Amino acid sequence: MEGWSDVTTYTGAGQEELLLKGSVDRARRQILLFRVLLTIISTVIMALIIYTLTLDKLHPIALLKLIGAPNHTIVGLILQQSLIMGALAFGVGYLIGLRLFPMFPRRVLVTNDDLLRVAGIVFLISVLASLLGIWKAMRVAPNEAIG
Repeated sequence: MEGWSDVTTYTGAGQEELLLKGSVDRARRQILLFRVLLTIISTVIMALIIYTLTLDKLHPIALLKLIGAPNHTIVGLILQQSLIMGALAFGVGYLIGLRLFPMFPRRVLVTNDDLLRVAGIVFLISVLASLLGIWKAMRVAPNEAIG
């Protein structure tokens, strides 16, 4: 059959490589790009939410500084708020996934390893998102509480 010009033969490994380098690889890369974009957009949205919530609390933050609260306390409050938001988002996403995955036309398999990775990514997003709010809170002068 190898001598025929219109027919090509492949071994099992060759067939698998051909399939993985073809349409499956292209779809995998598109999904990866989509995931990366969603992660970046989620980080930006969460950072803007934390920043807005920090702007709403500038007077109480200035008051805390005026009475002598250390900076790490203020940083901890903003970071804690961001981590709670991230944990709630992870929990809601997990619960929605439990309800919706059985309805998909193909079986969706989520392993414990996948859940731990996603939890780590959510933790990282929460910490990065809190940095903008922390930066703004550290720039507040204590005397702004008086005026």
